[in-house]
Amino acid sequence: MKGYDSHPLLSLLRSGDFDSLSSLGMVDTSSAELYEQLAQRDPDPQRRASLLEVLEPQWQQMELSHSARQAARRLQDPRTHIVMAGQQPALWGGPVMILSKVLALLTLASQMEAAGIPTVPIFWIADDDHDQSELDCGHFHSGKEAGQRFPVGRRPIFDLNHLQSSQDRLASLQQAIGAAPHAASALRLATNSQENSPAAEFVSLLGQLLPEAPLLPILPRWLRTLQQPLVAQLLADVDRYREQIQNAIDHQVQLGIPAPVPAPRGMPLFVIDGEGQRRRPEELDLSVSDVLALDPQRISPDALMRTIVQDQLMDPAAVILGPTELCYAIETREVRRCRGYSMPAWLPRPRLRPISSTILDRLEAQGVNLQDVHPAADAVELIPSPLAARKAQEISEQGTELIDEIEKVGFSSDATPALRRRCARLVKKWRQQLVQLESSVEGGLELGVEANRQRVRALLEQAFPAGQEPERSRNILDLVAHHGLAVVDRMRHAMESAEEPWDGGILVFEENPQMEQENQDASG
Repeated sequence: MKGYDSHPLLSLLRSGDFDSLSSLGMVDTSSAELYEQLAQRDPDPQRRASLLEVLEPQWQQMELSHSARQAARRLQDPRTHIVMAGQQPALWGGPVMILSKVLALLTLASQMEAAGIPTVPIFWIADDDHDQSELDCGHFHSGKEAGQRFPVGRRPIFDLNHLQSSQDRLASLQQAIGAAPHAASALRLATNSQENSPAAEFVSLLGQLLPEAPLLPILPRWLRTLQQPLVAQLLADVDRYREQIQNAIDHQVQLGIPAPVPAPRGMPLFVIDGEGQRRRPEELDLSVSDVLALDPQRISPDALMRTIVQDQLMDPAAVILGPTELCYAIETREVRRCRGYSMPAWLPRPRLRPISSTILDRLEAQGVNLQDVHPAADAVELIPSPLAARKAQEISEQGTELIDEIEKVGFSSDATPALRRRCARLVKKWRQQLVQLESSVEGGLELGVEANRQRVRALLEQAFPAGQEPERSRNILDLVAHHGLAVVDRMRHAMESAEEPWDGGILVFEENPQMEQENQDASG
């Protein structure tokens, strides 16, 4: 089963308006068309050679799986394509969304291989443009916390170290997981992945969760020297850069697509100051020439410039992005087109929604269309009452007729100024109250239907605790603790079995029956 949200860019993608999509730098993501397009994106041998000169020594120092080392060797053939996704590090693996993104990347690489396109997946560990406030570990079923405190400030994640001992951190995790049936498996993963820093530990845990995956990690600071000529190019005419970003923003906003990151007011980067804090050059009174004279290790591109830098250096055939990431990637399209920079296929990542099959069956038994089930679903809309709808319509028609008459009186040439003002106030107030009354009638009339709605509300709360998508809130180790490591295979199967995975849809990932008891415990 598959669901969709109403994000404007994803809706446009599914509309088939290819002229608008092309103007935004997007491609047709239907499987038949997509792989044909990706096959035609020939990697640049010169850029690949420069890239591997930097990356190979770094990978040699890491504990990579046999499959990952084979993938690194395959990159020496310039015909091998790269596909990418990325995420900032998170404590204890973070929310399920992060693993979903990695599985989507592995699925894309596997499907391209099946289409005869040699492909290696690379995961960008975004530890230089995020700070301690974004080290989210996600929600634990017990409701307890397993996070940690770090010094407040804008020090990048790559420069943070754990302040607590390994024993204390594991004890906190064990308390948050509680007596889950597979707690030992989750704690073993955490123990085996422990490192001094959150960033290194995050990379290690991904390797523990997917020990046979041909996945190669990359850290932005490895590329800082390699990125310096590109940074210099962009700063040489920073006003033109800003103008191109703003033009792209104006166009996508006209199409109803949000632009989450505004065009930069100054230089599109940050500088690591003497105290290790990430700051805008303007805060430090640095000119363009001052910035270019700095040690490259102190220069960190901002959110928009980062997408340009990583794509130009990595030369990927495709990049998997969430809806918000997609929106700010397309803000850079005019810069790329005008300067001849890399334009990979930007693909919306398929999302996973873990829900117990028992809950789905019970919702369906209440008459709910499962396609309409989502965190913000309204039980009144899911279980409509024909009687209440008719009565609400009658009240609306009668009330509107009365309000219209009052409005006519207020517009009458014979009405005094005082009467006109009073009529205007009443019309405005009563129209608002009439809408509220209609909603109340639809949701409150017919007690038998309301009983069904109460049952549906309880089931929705079990499926979406606190009204949140489990993928964005549930900690992955907590999910493993309750459902075992096999849950990762079920997630991957849900991703791989989707007919059209790249349309931004939400794939309902049915949990095992144990989820039912788990959620009953939570709601009780």
